[in-house]
Amino acid sequence: MELYLAIAAVALALLALLRAGGARRKSAELEQRFEEWKRGSDVKEADDADLGTSLEGLRKLVALIAGGKSVDAEMVKENRLYRNARPADVQAELENGGAPCVIDVRTPQEWGGGHIPGALHIPVDDIQKRLSEVPRDGRKMYLICAGGGRSSAAANYLANRGFLNVHSVEGGMGAWRGKVVRD
Repeated sequence: MELYLAIAAVALALLALLRAGGARRKSAELEQRFEEWKRGSDVKEADDADLGTSLEGLRKLVALIAGGKSVDAEMVKENRLYRNARPADVQAELENGGAPCVIDVRTPQEWGGGHIPGALHIPVDDIQKRLSEVPRDGRKMYLICAGGGRSSAAANYLANRGFLNVHSVEGGMGAWRGKVVRD
């Protein structure tokens, strides 16, 4: 009889272990499903934010068009409110007596190494606090940096604050072949 009781106790213990293992597995499965749902929720939030940003950009592009401003296909495709400009186009405009505003957004050290004559120096990190120095007279505005990344960021910032006719110089000073002065 004791043997039967011992066997029954072992069987019950095994059954309890099997159930506990099953519960652990179920718990792990539920945790995994929850984490997958949470990741999916985070991705959806990021997608929703991107969609909101895209719609806001498109709304601003449509407002430019409605206001009679020209918008090129590249601006629409890339959902941006500024244009890109080639260094040669900027140079030709300056040499032909044009009076665009050129803003160099490089660091003071880069500026000191040589810059376009007549350019305004506002490092990209200072654009926000020196916004009042950026002309709002409607003439073409060319932003230039060393390679094009910072000027694109500055152009985007200015265009999103209502500045018109904003251009980022592709390739920056690295692609510039025009006159350079040093202070």
